[in-house]
Amino acid sequence: MKMFFVVLISGVFLLLPATTPLFAQPAAKSLVDKECSKCHNTKRIYSANKKAGEWEKTVDRMIKKGAKIKPEEKDAVMKYLNTLNK
Repeated sequence: MKMFFVVLISGVFLLLPATTPLFAQPAAKSLVDKECSKCHNTKRIYSANKKAGEWEKTVDRMIKKGAKIKPEEKDAVMKYLNTLNK
């Protein structure tokens, strides 16, 4: 029984990093929808076929134009945008 709990707890800690982006996605999607839709129809964002470097340039440009994405939020936004159109 003790071994079962050791294996269970180990499994949880091994899988935790893999599930973390899934939990972050709704917050990043919400931020993208909120900030980007101030100037764009969200269809434009979700139909864009961009690679990681292209998304980063776009996000940086939009931040310069006034998108309120904090530096600590940018990584989550980039991860979310990079999951689109795959």
